[in-house]
Amino acid sequence: MRQEKVVWAKIKQALLRIYGLLIRVRVIGWEKIALPVRSGCIIVANHLTGADSLVIQIALRTRIFFLAWARWFHSRFVGFWMKNLCDTMPVVKGAGPGNIATLRKSIEMLKEGATIGVYPEGELNRTGNIDRIHNGAAWLAVHAGVPVLPVFISGLKLGPEPYSQPWLNEAWEGFFSVVGNILNRDITVMIGEPVLPPRNPPESGMELKEEIQRINQELTRQFQLLRTTHNQRNSHARIDPCPNRAKITSDENSNCRTKPPHANY
Repeated sequence: MRQEKVVWAKIKQALLRIYGLLIRVRVIGWEKIALPVRSGCIIVANHLTGADSLVIQIALRTRIFFLAWARWFHSRFVGFWMKNLCDTMPVVKGAGPGNIATLRKSIEMLKEGATIGVYPEGELNRTGNIDRIHNGAAWLAVHAGVPVLPVFISGLKLGPEPYSQPWLNEAWEGFFSVVGNILNRDITVMIGEPVLPPRNPPESGMELKEEIQRINQELTRQFQLLRTTHNQRNSHARIDPCPNRAKITSDENSNCRTKPPHANY
C-alpha cells in the first residue's frame, strides 16, 4: 500500500511539472514564506474553478492535500482519482461525526509537516471573492498548532457553469477548466501574510471559539487586502519586462524571478 502511494505521488508530481510548463503563473509575495513549504501549514484560497488546486501547487511548489466535498467520493471512478491522483480527503458539509476521521488524519499530517489545502467557503465562487469563511481551517490550525496562509488566485479561465446542462456537474467544470487554461499566461497567485496559531493550546471551549474567531477575522482582512491590491494592480497594469523568461515569476523590485529547476510538489 505504501509503495502504491509513492507511485501515485510520483505520477502526480510528473503531471504537475508538465502542466506547469503549459501555463504561466505570476506569484506575488514570495518573501512572505519560504517555498516550497517544508513545515506544517494550511493553505486557504478562493475557489474560482476546478483548476485552482493544480495552480496553487505549481505556484507554491508544494504538494498539498486538499479537503474536498465527500459527495465526490461516492463514485468509485471519481473517488479513485480524487484520492490517489488529486491527494484529496473527504469532508461532509457542516459539522458532524462524518468528518472526525478526516480531521484527525489532517491534524496528524500537519504535525508531521504536510500541507493541507482548504477552500473556506466549501464551494465554487466564480466571482473570485470569499463571501464567507467557515471554521474548518481555523479549527485545524488551532489543534495542529500550524499557521494558515491566505492565497488569492486570479486570471484563470472558468469552465462552463455547473448544471447549465443536466450532465454538467462541478467535476466536468473542473475538467474543462484544466484543459481550457492550457497556454494561459495571465494567471496570478498572490500570497498573504501567514496567520499564526495561538502560542498555547486553548484550555476551554470559550478560548477555542475566540481563537477560531481571531483567525477567521484576520483571514477576512487578508483576503480583502489581497483583493484590493489585485484590483489596483489591474487598474495600473504595466508591460511585463521579461514575459518569456519564466513559467513562474514574481514582482519583487520589478525583477523577474525564474522557477527553480527542481521544484518539489
